Amino acid sequence: MVLVSERPLDESLERLNEMFVVIDGLHVPFPVKKIVLLTDTSAHIQLEFIDNRDQALQLIGCEALAEITFSEPEPKDEREQWTGFAVRDVKHGNIGIVQKIEDYKGNMVMQAVDGDKEILISLYPGLITDIDAHAGILHVALPDGYF
Repeated sequence: MVLVSERPLDESLERLNEMFVVIDGLHVPFPVKKIVLLTDTSAHIQLEFIDNRDQALQLIGCEALAEITFSEPEPKDEREQWTGFAVRDVKHGNIGIVQKIEDYKGNMVMQAVDGDKEILISLYPGLITDIDAHAGILHVALPDGYF
């Protein structure tokens, strides 16, 4: 079927899972199989349960309604917000600034950089002793020989 819209359509329509067709004054839901945008105001739509030409012809002129919702982005992992924090070790003092957090095959690691020096610190429980979010400092207690 071809859907013709009075308003411009965009690629967000392609994420549509369901649409309502007004048949005899009732909003009848149809799962969407496939949508292909044709122009900025038209799209080819394949609906579940509309399997032949005769069924599609019965819907000519019917109003179609759809609600396109956008999901909220997932909240960032707290660790991702540590980018830019200073890292201070209890024995060695300032280590560097967190550049990024990486997942190395299930081992979460923070990359701290100080000038041309880079250190990867495992986010193993117990290595981070305190987080001062207000000051932007991660306090760590790295074991002897870590460097």
